[in-house]
Amino acid sequence: MKKFLALVLAAALLAGCSAPAEPKPTQEPSTPTPETENKETEKKEVATSGKYVVVNTTGETITELYIYKTGSEEKGTNYADGGLADGESVTIEVQVDEAEAEGYAQTLEFVNESGQVENGFQTLHLEEATLNLLAEGADAYTAATPFQFGH
Repeated sequence: MKKFLALVLAAALLAGCSAPAEPKPTQEPSTPTPETENKETEKKEVATSGKYVVVNTTGETITELYIYKTGSEEKGTNYADGGLADGESVTIEVQVDEAEAEGYAQTLEFVNESGQVENGFQTLHLEEATLNLLAEGADAYTAATPFQFGH
């Protein structure tokens, strides 16, 4: 009798394991609500301008200072024309067309009075920021950039 009962339980267990799974109910596509429609139709806002306060903390006068579109051969305005003394700052505003704003990258380049050219930062984006230009021997100077973002 015990064998018969064990056999029946084993058969029931196997039958339960091999029973087809119940199909999941299909989900009907949800009807868009005004909220989801607005999210889908909203255009992603992209910055078209940048404003940079550039502070000379190199210990030397900066003779040339440029912010220009990365890859461009034309550097544009020298924002240190006449010299930007140590401790002085200049505000630079950049405006681009909306068509080229997404992914726009700029190069920050400066030359100090001893002729050292620094243009190691070529991925400056359109934003508002304070940039402190650094001397090569400064403690805050890193190998990646000749400046640091300020507050």
